[in-house]
Amino acid sequence: MRHPKLLIYVRAISGGAGKNSVKYANFLAEAGFEVMLTCARAPLVDQFGLDARVALRVLGGRKSLTITRALRRQLAAFAPEICLVVDASNLPAILLALPACPQRPTLVLREALSTRARLEQRAKVKQWLKRPVHVLGYRRTDHIIALTQHMRDELVHYWHQPQRKITVIPNGIACPDTRAEPHQRARPYILCVSRLEAQKDIPTLLNAFATVRRAHDCQLLIAGAGRDQARLEALSARLGLAADVEFLGHVSDPGALYAGAQIAVLSSLWEGFPNVVIEALAHGTPVVATRTPGAVEILDGTECGLLANLGDAPDLARQMEAALTKDWDSTTLLDRATDFSDMRLRTTVTAFFSRLCPAGDIEAASHRLEPSEPDAH
Repeated sequence: MRHPKLLIYVRAISGGAGKNSVKYANFLAEAGFEVMLTCARAPLVDQFGLDARVALRVLGGRKSLTITRALRRQLAAFAPEICLVVDASNLPAILLALPACPQRPTLVLREALSTRARLEQRAKVKQWLKRPVHVLGYRRTDHIIALTQHMRDELVHYWHQPQRKITVIPNGIACPDTRAEPHQRARPYILCVSRLEAQKDIPTLLNAFATVRRAHDCQLLIAGAGRDQARLEALSARLGLAADVEFLGHVSDPGALYAGAQIAVLSSLWEGFPNVVIEALAHGTPVVATRTPGAVEILDGTECGLLANLGDAPDLARQMEAALTKDWDSTTLLDRATDFSDMRLRTTVTAFFSRLCPAGDIEAASHRLEPSEPDAH
């Protein structure tokens, strides 16, 4: 049996896109693909646990032209039959490099975020310049993996992509066999696991917590690092929260923090599919999250958390206070997390990519998905 060649390209192995690139690479190498994971930078590859069977190629460079040249050489040497690009922002480099392949591979895009939302946050001139690039990129793909039903609908109705080429595959997490030993604190605490960047809208969380703190004797722990840390620490001090908010920096394994928290909070302005929501549920911790599409699809109508309006500190405070006083059923939380387990994701991803292989190239997966249908949970 031949091992099909699959190249995965992501700009950097960091954050959610990088973590899931490693996860896909590991699953597909385990399934019998010859996998090459290619990136410009790989700062967290060791932390994410790349399988030894996956070949890693770090191209270096920060400018698109430099990366495209290196990608051309990589594609020409490896000659993949399938090329997986993570995030639409990485499509231009791959499309410019593809002619170097001896034979054009099947091109799959795993869309990580709402391209429309990112586009509309730019200045009008940049929107005008960028939109045709995205339109062309989507047209040149053979298949698109969307993380949510909302993302699939956007691809169909806004970007005019045919439903038949879109498959919904949500993220997955490694659900722990047992709940972690809860982190102990002198006072109860609320947990936020987040990068300290504009997307995560930590200022809204701090303002909401200032309201919550008046009625509840608790701390806010923020696990994560980022460029905005100094500014956020200053805001916390101005709000009179210096003694109640602790910035923990990057935490490689926040399991004990989740297990000990009263609630977990995600205040993002936009998300693709927020893993931290599932991770909290997997440790029996209810979640308050802003109404990004992924959070809505995980939490809405589930009795596992509450949803707040984007960028709305008073509403976020109301939902946090309601969550702190609600009696949550831990079994319901844990069951919801298993709907997004790595075990399910491995089966789904293997089935999807096996379907793209010529008959006989790789052993058939246990089941197959129709291109336009989501994984059945």
